Amino acid sequence: MRMKYIVGPLVLALVMSFGVIGALASSATATIRVEGMHCGGCASSVEKKLKATKGVQEVSVSFEKKEAWVKYDDQKVTLVQLREVINSTGFKAVEE
Repeated sequence: MRMKYIVGPLVLALVMSFGVIGALASSATATIRVEGMHCGGCASSVEKKLKATKGVQEVSVSFEKKEAWVKYDDQKVTLVQLREVINSTGFKAVEE
């Protein structure tokens, strides 16, 4: 009988704590203009480097459009850091 009184509140506390943690996670998206890409291989290099960056959730890089679209956790990585990652590949992230 006592187990019911312990398990119920414990389960409720766990569910609420996960809800709070989920609410604290924040994501943002950015489209960053990238100069210097000439082919799909260039875009692939930028995409691979961005995907390896802590806090990045999704990436799509297009050499045709000359841009990188990034979904990221803005609590773990900033837009400035994303531009630095792109610049470290030898291409240039353009600030708009």
